Amino acid sequence: MTGSIPCLLYHSRMPKAAKPDLFTFVAEIALQNGQPVPITCNCGGVITIMPPMQEDLVVCPRCESRIKINVLSGDPGYVMGMTPDGETMLIPVQGSSKEKLEISAEERHRVLDEIKQKGRGKV
Repeated sequence: MTGSIPCLLYHSRMPKAAKPDLFTFVAEIALQNGQPVPITCNCGGVITIMPPMQEDLVVCPRCESRIKINVLSGDPGYVMGMTPDGETMLIPVQGSSKEKLEISAEERHRVLDEIKQKGRGKV
């Protein structure tokens, strides 16, 4: 082994990407205006993100939940989701305009009924 250079091998472990505890939706339009965007956690804690968004995973300062931010194009207002019991629900998209988010109880019920009917193939 004359003239050989000793070689040390290191087993490098890259930190695993943090897994989110929660998911939220943010309207792309809110990020395009250049203003801070408040993200409200389920616990009531608020995380303020500054455009342009650098991270898609933020941590709530109140409960320490890791929240995955999903940016949706435009100004959608709501997305369809389901409760743990399987009931259809409307999930507000954070950063959507007031016009999109302020719907009446009747309008909310009409939309949910329409979604349920489509699920049954009746619309």
